Amino acid sequence: QVALGVRGTPNLLPATTSLAAMQRSIALLVLTCLAHAALGLKLVQMSDSAEPKESPVTQVVELLAQLKTSIESDGTAEQASYDKYACWCEDTLAQKAKDISNGKQSIEDLQESILKFKGEIASHGAEIKQGEKDISANLESQKEAEDVRRKQTEGYEEEKLETEQCVGALEAAIKVLSGAREKKTGKGFLETLQEAQLLSVVAGVRGLLTRPAVERAVNKQDLLVVRHFVEKPEDFVGARAGMLSAAQITNNPFGDYAPQSTQIQGILKSMYDSFAADLEKANAEEGGKQKAFEELMVTKRDELKTLEDTLRQHEQDEADKTQLLSDDKISLDDTKTQLEADEVFFASAKDTCRTRANDWAVRTRLRTEELQGITQAIAILSSEEAKKTFANASNTFLQLGSFSQHSFERDSAYEHLRKVAGDYHSLRLAKIAVAVKTTGHFGKIMQIIDNMVEVLRREEQQDLDDKKWCEAKQYKNRIDMEDLNHAITQTNSTIERHEGSIEDKDTKLNELKANINKTETDIGDLRDMRIQEHAEFVQAVKDDTDAVALLELAIVHLTDFYKSQGIPLALLAAKNSTGNETPPELGWKVGSYGGRKGEHEGIVAILSMIKEDLSNEIKTSRADDSTAQVQYEKDMQALQETLKAQTDSKIQVTKEKAELTAKIADLEEHRGMKEKDLSAEESKEEALGVNCAWVESHFESRRTKRKAEMQGLQDAKSYLAGAQELE
Repeated sequence: QVALGVRGTPNLLPATTSLAAMQRSIALLVLTCLAHAALGLKLVQMSDSAEPKESPVTQVVELLAQLKTSIESDGTAEQASYDKYACWCEDTLAQKAKDISNGKQSIEDLQESILKFKGEIASHGAEIKQGEKDISANLESQKEAEDVRRKQTEGYEEEKLETEQCVGALEAAIKVLSGAREKKTGKGFLETLQEAQLLSVVAGVRGLLTRPAVERAVNKQDLLVVRHFVEKPEDFVGARAGMLSAAQITNNPFGDYAPQSTQIQGILKSMYDSFAADLEKANAEEGGKQKAFEELMVTKRDELKTLEDTLRQHEQDEADKTQLLSDDKISLDDTKTQLEADEVFFASAKDTCRTRANDWAVRTRLRTEELQGITQAIAILSSEEAKKTFANASNTFLQLGSFSQHSFERDSAYEHLRKVAGDYHSLRLAKIAVAVKTTGHFGKIMQIIDNMVEVLRREEQQDLDDKKWCEAKQYKNRIDMEDLNHAITQTNSTIERHEGSIEDKDTKLNELKANINKTETDIGDLRDMRIQEHAEFVQAVKDDTDAVALLELAIVHLTDFYKSQGIPLALLAAKNSTGNETPPELGWKVGSYGGRKGEHEGIVAILSMIKEDLSNEIKTSRADDSTAQVQYEKDMQALQETLKAQTDSKIQVTKEKAELTAKIADLEEHRGMKEKDLSAEESKEEALGVNCAWVESHFESRRTKRKAEMQGLQDAKSYLAGAQELE
């Protein structure tokens, strides 16, 4: 009642009195009334009959003996109950003390773990930011390298185109001039060429003079000669008046051939060689730059892959440790809640056990004193001296009874009140009847009746107030329980929904893990295939290069004899000839023995063709390998991007799962609080059911009996008032 703050059952007896004590008190009260009634009846019986009856005191002694036995039996039962309760206190307090110690240690461990995870998560966060910066810097450096390489390639292509144009123009000019020298007739060079061809050559050479590369290729004096040739080509070749204009006619003392063409041809040949060498050098430099660029890009891509792998690992570790941190926080909150509940329970149980021990000590002491009092009373009432005293007192009572027989009104009032007390089963009326019998003061008795009626009216009002209070508390308790059950149901639905989402996340995580494993396997397979393919390419190039070297060595050995004998081979002559410089065949053989030149020429030609095919195969293989490398890099980049996207999705899903887990933990904590509130309300409902059960079972009967008792008191008062008037 104290814990609930309710009034409960009307306090007819002290709160600390047990049911047995209440029964004993009622029994004593009934014994007292019966003793008084028996004493009055004894007086009448002794006045009417001289037969000896059993003394009322002897009956009281028997009642006291029975009461003593009942008290001792109650003490034995209560001792067994208290011993069981004391064992429970000892075991429970010991277990709770252990739980509290373990809970405090768990809290310390969880707090250390949370601090550790927070530090590691912060470290991973810093590493992730740095990794993102490094990846951005790597991509930026790749972009810069590609931009620089693109500009270099564009410059190279422009320079190559310009050089090739120069080489082409110079080659055309050299051929024209060489053709002029080879003419055997005396009609002049201009008779065998068209004017447009010469003018085109001159225009091409003139275009070269505007380019900076020309100044680097020839000295100033030769450059002046070239400029002179461009301005006046007729000074270097013969002229035909009928074909050229007057401005082109020259006073050439040598007729149709100008020896100065040899000079300009040499200068142009020197320029041609210089430009060809520059072109070859530019090609070599371009190849070296391309190779360095490819090596740089391979290094950068490897570095990027390492950075991305490291970043993904940090992100994965961060997600995992975030999940562990969330779990530790949930465990810490649960442990704190449990520790708090354990400490509250321990303190409450400790106080309750101490209070019960004190109550038991007081109860034992009071029961001992009660038994001692009963034992002493029995000893006093059962002694021989007491028996003589009560025997003498009985004679005195008989004389008093005989002396008082003339008080008819008092006896009539007693009989009437005793009958009313029996009809209404009222102890109060029995007390009044005894009081009328012993005192005979009707005025005082009527005042007692008025006081009793007032007490009954107050009890009636108290019962009504208690009933209203119980009904209000029970209604509020029922509404609160319905609200709590609804809140718990809603929370359970939300938890189930989140748990379903977590199952979906787990399914998605498993799919992502399988996809990541497949992608990583594809990356490994692609890398292995590329490595094997490149190794096969390197081996093939090596084999072809070795074959070319062997063919060259074979050709050298086959041609050494003819070179040492000065015997020309068609293949060799063709290799070193240009234009129309191949001399006509002679009709006679040189030397006494020329060897099997025809067969050798065929074999050398076949070996040269094989060598050329192998050289072309090497070039084709290099081109194919370069194309395969580009395709490999594209495929690898696509797979890396796919892997990164899958890993990012996995990290995101892991974070979402951790958030859902945290929400579920919060909801479970909320549900736990609601369940605790519901448990408290259920305990309150149980307590209210116990304390307010009397409303349902005894309110109406108490009310009916109270009204009957009040009516009996009113009847007794009316009877006494009438008897007082008669007296």
